[in-house]
Amino acid sequence: LLSYVRSEARGDLNDFNTYFGNLRHPVIRPNQFGKQQFDVPNRLLLWGDFGLPYDIVATPVFEWRGGFPFSFLDEAQNFVGPRNAGGRFPQLMTLDLLVTKGVKIPFRGKKYKGRVGVTIFNITNHWNPRDVQNNLASPQFGTFYNSPDRSFRTKFEFVKF
Repeated sequence: LLSYVRSEARGDLNDFNTYFGNLRHPVIRPNQFGKQQFDVPNRLLLWGDFGLPYDIVATPVFEWRGGFPFSFLDEAQNFVGPRNAGGRFPQLMTLDLLVTKGVKIPFRGKKYKGRVGVTIFNITNHWNPRDVQNNLASPQFGTFYNSPDRSFRTKFEFVKF
């Protein structure tokens, strides 16, 4: 399947989640209307399930999107200019793959169906930073950090049918 979305996310920047969500801001700032932190103008997803011999299923997922916006800050952590108008993170590109195999598990005279597998995240090991040094006073201003490396995860699930 293929999905492309062209969008714009704008709204009040002092929403409920700003003060009571997971990433709480310690200071209440004057409200502004502008780009939301999750504004991504272009996003392309490509995914599918491919049945292979021996009850193996391969599920690749490819995502490409523009970067999230961020704000500039000064030494006192005040916004410099309009919020979320300082710049954008680099474009994200990731390719993930889940491969599972059907298994039968004998237990107390019955056979239960399940699937075991492995997921590989960020197969290409593309640089997808999650943090930026946005403080104008920092010598590292404009540096992006914290890109997840390629990683592996095992999977097991019971299947009803």
